[in-house]
Amino acid sequence: MKTSGALAVFVKTPGLSPVKTRLASAIGVRLAEEFYELSIHATKSVVIELTKQFPGLQVYWAVAEKNGMESSFWTDFSRVWQGTGDLGERLHSVYSQILSRHHFVCFIGADSPHISVATVSKGIFLTAKHLERKFVIGPAMDGGFYFFGGSANLPKETWCQVDYSTDKTSRQLENQLTAFGGLEKIEMEFDVDTAEDLIKLYKKLDSSENLLPEQKTLLTWLRSMGFARSAGRCLSDV
Repeated sequence: MKTSGALAVFVKTPGLSPVKTRLASAIGVRLAEEFYELSIHATKSVVIELTKQFPGLQVYWAVAEKNGMESSFWTDFSRVWQGTGDLGERLHSVYSQILSRHHFVCFIGADSPHISVATVSKGIFLTAKHLERKFVIGPAMDGGFYFFGGSANLPKETWCQVDYSTDKTSRQLENQLTAFGGLEKIEMEFDVDTAEDLIKLYKKLDSSENLLPEQKTLLTWLRSMGFARSAGRCLSDV
């Protein structure tokens, strides 16, 4: 029998897979991995707050590597393996696995560590409110999406007929979803893929109130890299 709703956080295991490769090309592998680990902790802190707002919410780490399922990084929540194939196939795998157990499923990644509890909470609330009638998308500034929520079964082709990592990704997914229900959007945000995105992240965190402790730790790390001196400077100049 299905139980309430679920939130899946898509992650890669540091040390087993390359992480933030575009960022690493600008700041180096070691610093990119440092950022990603801090981002994981910040995302986890947001998720923990969400479980207080939604007591029946089941949280899953959606782990990229099969041999990463037992990693100490992922001990806080349940785990599900993303499976094999390209991103569309893996999104389908996670969505269908979790939806077989729960009334609705929401997705986020671990590379938008500035996202507020209120923003994700809104997405979860709307997903739960419109069971079987609407999907919820949180569009990203680069054309992708940072949040997805749904409760209707979707064929594999829905996910696989989308070009990921392009400026058309969210729009293509939205077009695919219209055949299966309505669509509602929450506010646009960004995820961190490049050095320029780290500049945006610093500005966002530095101007935000009520940061969680793990988000403050990330802000301190960004300051240690020189952003407090000049948020507009490129990382290569820091």
